[in-house]
Amino acid sequence: MTHEHPGHQKARCPECLAPIWVKDEIALWDPVTCPECHTGLEVANLHPLELDYIASEWNEDEIEDENWH
Repeated sequence: MTHEHPGHQKARCPECLAPIWVKDEIALWDPVTCPECHTGLEVANLHPLELDYIASEWNEDEIEDENWH
């Protein structure tokens, strides 16, 4: 049996595979939190809707700079 959520799309959490319903107006790279495991995710693709782990805010140069201290 399918549960409909008008105005929403469904994706799966890559961590726990729980279904996550997001509004149709969601944009690429918008943050999403899994309601089951509380993993921080972001919209990686809109069609089909795909969620992925939030990319680290550190870039490679910043990491190298931190290692020199």
